[in-house]
Amino acid sequence: MFQHFQNQSFSTVYVAKPEYLAELCAEIEDVSFTIDNLVFSSRRLANPCFALDLWFNPVVVNVVSISEAVARLRQAGKFWFLNPLTHIRRSRLIAEQLRKLPPLPRSFPIEEPLPEIGCFSLLDHNTLLYATQRWKKWPLGHCHFIEDRVNPPNRAYLKLWEALSLLANKPAPGETALDLGAAPGGWTSVLQSLGTQVTAVDKAPLDPRIAALPGVSFLQQSAFALEPQDWDKKLDWLVCDLACYPERLYALLHKWLAADKAKHYLFTIKLQGDTNLQMIQQFKDIPGSRTLHLFHNKHEATFFYPATGETHVEGTPASEQ
Repeated sequence: MFQHFQNQSFSTVYVAKPEYLAELCAEIEDVSFTIDNLVFSSRRLANPCFALDLWFNPVVVNVVSISEAVARLRQAGKFWFLNPLTHIRRSRLIAEQLRKLPPLPRSFPIEEPLPEIGCFSLLDHNTLLYATQRWKKWPLGHCHFIEDRVNPPNRAYLKLWEALSLLANKPAPGETALDLGAAPGGWTSVLQSLGTQVTAVDKAPLDPRIAALPGVSFLQQSAFALEPQDWDKKLDWLVCDLACYPERLYALLHKWLAADKAKHYLFTIKLQGDTNLQMIQQFKDIPGSRTLHLFHNKHEATFFYPATGETHVEGTPASEQ
């Protein structure tokens, strides 16, 4: 079987959520083959939305024993994460003989970044796939936090934690933020915890605990009725987790971008029903932006502008920019 995989043409392995495998394959177009959550392709996209992670320059080797697989991985890198596909027991016996990973769940904001971690899988009994160069710090793009089960009023805070962790910078004390569609206040609580002065906007009321936090002000009105010219000074952050159709969100985003009233934008795109890849492409086509399906996103994607840090796919060939 090793010869079979060796003869396949691929230079990049994409990691997908299984439920979004079809969307990822449609984005890539040039797919060599798929195995479970992995998509193999000779094409490296500059801005894949539905990939949780990318493995660059993957290696496929024939190994006759567990000890040979372990030796090969130890020689290639320090830390390894198993993505189990086939021959699960054999795969785990390999993983058990490798250096133990540091704890993966992190507190937010992340003070100590994860080390470089390679990923590996067995494609069959004797065929080892591995990659030392990847896109995301978290293996497979599976972003795990030590959760705050006390302060946030809902679990929406996790996707903002993930989004901010992917960026090269995050909200800071003294900065200003506008949170559109804020109720009950999960995102507002995150921004406030970072020392940001937050104006929350929603027709529904905020959770009283969030509304009472220092540095939080509340406008009880529709986010769509708010106009950029109502703001004298440029905002540091404009975030939005509104439940609305993507077309309406795009119009709202375009209005604020055209007015140049914020330095950073983070918008959640609620996909609603069948995934509209053409609509996603409109967000992706905004210069300097990235649109990504995050680990903590449900049937939605997150728009970043400007794209920095891990929102950008490094090392993309010029032909794929």
